[in-house]
Amino acid sequence: MAVIKPLERKFKEDQPNRELVYEDSNAKVIRFYLKEGQEIKPHRSPSSVFISVLEGEVLFYIGEEGKETLREGGTVFYEPQELHGFKAITDCVVQAVITPNPTAKKLNLS
Repeated sequence: MAVIKPLERKFKEDQPNRELVYEDSNAKVIRFYLKEGQEIKPHRSPSSVFISVLEGEVLFYIGEEGKETLREGGTVFYEPQELHGFKAITDCVVQAVITPNPTAKKLNLS
């Protein structure tokens, strides 16, 4: 069944907001809404992570030392276990596709 999810602006003043857009045994899709200066701290995932900037400008952390700024329409790809995170330069919306879904077995989706 098709899933339609319009782009919304669900910002929180005090912290980044996360919204689960879609999840099945193959993938998880999450939207992050960040006000200027808010951050998703660097972390690792057992899965591949594909992040697209839907709105705004974002500073992405690439590994231990690297940084790259992307604007609306930009995408960054992270390998499994690669250190990653991001910080909002302006109010922004980013969408992460995580595959395979690292929580599928816990949720009995597989």
